[in-house]
Amino acid sequence: MTQFSLFGAEATSPTSADLDGLLLAGGHWVRSAAGARLSIVVADRWRADALAAAFAERGVGGPDAVVAAEAGYGVRTAFTPALSDAASRWRRGANEGLPAGFQLGAGGLRLWAIAVGRRDDVGYLLATAEPDDPIHRAAGAQLARLGVAAVSLAQRGGPGWRITSARRLRRVVELLGPAPAGGEEDWPQLTPARL
Repeated sequence: MTQFSLFGAEATSPTSADLDGLLLAGGHWVRSAAGARLSIVVADRWRADALAAAFAERGVGGPDAVVAAEAGYGVRTAFTPALSDAASRWRRGANEGLPAGFQLGAGGLRLWAIAVGRRDDVGYLLATAEPDDPIHRAAGAQLARLGVAAVSLAQRGGPGWRITSARRLRRVVELLGPAPAGGEEDWPQLTPARL
């Protein structure tokens, strides 16, 4: 039996700040006169459905939340003024960049895991878009801040952050909460050997 953390994703109310986790996973902001939209491409349908539900839960879902993409499924929020401030936080001139004072919460970690998390032979991997850019490094720092120290992977198996050891896996399981429907095979799990 797993006991979930009082500070985990299941114990906190969903907020638009949770969307920051998708920027760590390779998501992008798009701006228009109608506001802003966050989009990300994911490999599996369960990931797309879970993110579309998360967008709706945060009041930023749209009628075309899941669309076909070359590498899987594009998932996107609606264009809405409610996301304009969030998109602005990630702007550094003409490029996306890490917001000042960035802090990832359990809800953001959960969205990151839904988008790109997967089990591997050694532990659990949270992928990032680039191997050693400021966003990748900030992702590792945020994992450490949440009590989940991880190893940076640049090439083989990466880019991303790999979480190993029973203690760290237990912590990430507590923070993430239960797997979304269909995502059980990719969700972190404590096997009897790792308890």
